[in-house]
Amino acid sequence: MKELTKAEEQIMQVIWDNEEILIKDVIDHLPEPRPAYNTVGTFMKILESKGFVSRRKIANTFIYSQVIEKKVYTKKFMNGILGRYFDDSVENLLSFMVDEKKLDLKQVEALIKKRKGND
Repeated sequence: MKELTKAEEQIMQVIWDNEEILIKDVIDHLPEPRPAYNTVGTFMKILESKGFVSRRKIANTFIYSQVIEKKVYTKKFMNGILGRYFDDSVENLLSFMVDEKKLDLKQVEALIKKRKGND
C-alpha cells in the first residue's frame, strides 16, 4: 500500500467519513479555498490507481467509495512512522511525545491503566 500525499489524505478523510460520495460533495467538505472540480477529479483518479477508492458510474457521473478503510491505512502509516523514526519502539515514540509536550506522564499512566482494564 502506498502512502498518501497531504492533498490525497485530505480527500481520503472526506471519503472515509462518507459511504459513497460524488466529486462535488468531496469539494463541499474541503476547507477554503476549495480546489477546482477538475483538480479533485484528478486526485480521485490517482486514488483509484493507488487502490484507495473505487468508482461506479450512475447516469453521467461517478460515485466513489473507499477500498481501504481508514483503520487499515492508519495502522500501516503509524507502523511506518514507528519504524522509520522511532526504531520500531513505542517507548521511543512515547518519550518523544512527552518531550514535545504532546503527552504528559499522567496521560501515559492513564492510558496504560485504561488499556489494562480492557484486557
